[in-house]
Amino acid sequence: MSIIDWFKNLIKREAKHYVFTPIAADIEPIAFKEGQHYFRLRLAEMFLKDDRKLFRNYVPVVSSSVQLQFGSNAAQELPYIAGPLTLDLDQASLGKGVQLNYSLTNLVPYHGGNVAISAALLAYVAKDYFQEFLNISNSIATLLTTGQLSTTLKVVASAVSGMQDLFDAGDKEIHLVFHNEYSGTDSLGGVSLQNGYFAVIAADAAKFETEKLFVKDSQLQFGDDSQSAKPLTGYDYMLFLIEAALYRDDFRYFDDYSSLMDTAIEKGMTNKTDGDTILKTVMLAVFKSDDLTYVDKTRVATALKKEYEERISFQSKPGSKTGKNTQWLNDRALALDPEMVSRQISPVLADENLNDAAIADKILALVINAEIE
Repeated sequence: MSIIDWFKNLIKREAKHYVFTPIAADIEPIAFKEGQHYFRLRLAEMFLKDDRKLFRNYVPVVSSSVQLQFGSNAAQELPYIAGPLTLDLDQASLGKGVQLNYSLTNLVPYHGGNVAISAALLAYVAKDYFQEFLNISNSIATLLTTGQLSTTLKVVASAVSGMQDLFDAGDKEIHLVFHNEYSGTDSLGGVSLQNGYFAVIAADAAKFETEKLFVKDSQLQFGDDSQSAKPLTGYDYMLFLIEAALYRDDFRYFDDYSSLMDTAIEKGMTNKTDGDTILKTVMLAVFKSDDLTYVDKTRVATALKKEYEERISFQSKPGSKTGKNTQWLNDRALALDPEMVSRQISPVLADENLNDAAIADKILALVINAEIE
């Protein structure tokens, strides 16, 4: 049984007409475009109305799973476990402080299709062995929220499926369960994936005044207006944020391209034609990456070309010495304005007659001809 199925079974057992509502916030609405935007899910806030009482005997946990297309897998599951014990707090410290904005997924390129989000606000009975299980599972899940997801999945894929054992283990109280699947567009009878906040609240949906909900500093507020609203209390709830990002800023995790570049430069210093051929091969590899959108593929390819040309040029000058900056790819890619790059490649992406290979060829031609700067 998959993690998604586990959540669906919880819903069947705990079905109640609770509140599910989007919440307006100061966030620019973005229509997700395939290959052009990243998707990321955050748990902005979790709240248990009886937290002090529960924390004496239970471990509060939000277990989540996102299922979406990643690479060749049309239904990649990305689980996460969020809770105060993931911070290695002792029992006496639970329920104190503010804990916000858990990243439940990495930045994942959006490729359309079906996106399923499941989450459960649970309270597990605190037992000696449970802390160890929680720490192990959280360590695995945390790997899935940073760096190159494709690389991480190769290492922990079997461990991810094994996290199901944790969900089933131990005594627990189920406080709140959520599952929704996004596919297609609202206007055509589907359910559009929208960026922004949404809340799931253990309250009677027929009586709860959702129009009085606001978000301030990643926390759920309730009141007649945003200025007078106060933190919502008296209900169990989960507040989520669906993020739509055009670009990422962690290219330091893509150092495998740097080693390939060293080969291109080594060849290029003795035979420019051979070096150029290897460089193009490296750039083609970038466009096959499952971890990057077209904007970031273009930024990385352009950064590779600039570094190659500069280092070849320095080596050709008598007596020149170049210090190797291990962060050069990250620095160069970040120096390229993603908004500008997006505008420069938008005519290519708008051509519906082009497949992925043709798009890569056309964008690489722009990079090679120095039309992307």
